[in-house]
Amino acid sequence: MNFVRRSLAILGVMILAAGMAGSAPLQVGRAFDEFGDINCEDEMARLDNFAIQLQNEPSVKGLIVFYGGKLFRGRLPKRGEAAARAARLKTYLVQRRGVRADQVMMMDGGYDQMWRVVLWIVPPGATLPKPNPTVPANEIKFRKGKVRARDYRCQI
Repeated sequence: MNFVRRSLAILGVMILAAGMAGSAPLQVGRAFDEFGDINCEDEMARLDNFAIQLQNEPSVKGLIVFYGGKLFRGRLPKRGEAAARAARLKTYLVQRRGVRADQVMMMDGGYDQMWRVVLWIVPPGATLPKPNPTVPANEIKFRKGKVRARDYRCQI
């Protein structure tokens, strides 16, 4: 009788454990840093910290989520301006800080009141965070003109 009880107890624990493992919530990346329109030196210091974290954890991915703003430095933005400015972030991490290119991902998060960036650490197997735009795209007005990537480089 003891054998039957123990066997049933063990079987019950195994079924419970299997059920919990199947319903475990998916892991999501963790926010590392967030910044808006800051000067180049401060931006690079934040990216340096991000690069160190990525190099210390080579199995994780770094995700850069950027948001365009209703205004950019007090003026209406040009179409594509947020992406042009954000592109320099990955370039800096890869070319200047030596982070592997396949370890850094970019994501357009939509629009916010002002241009901003959120840096994420995404472990293997984790789901990517969902962007959190606060301004609908149809509320964004753009000024005329072409975006030139060189206008958004830090000259350091």
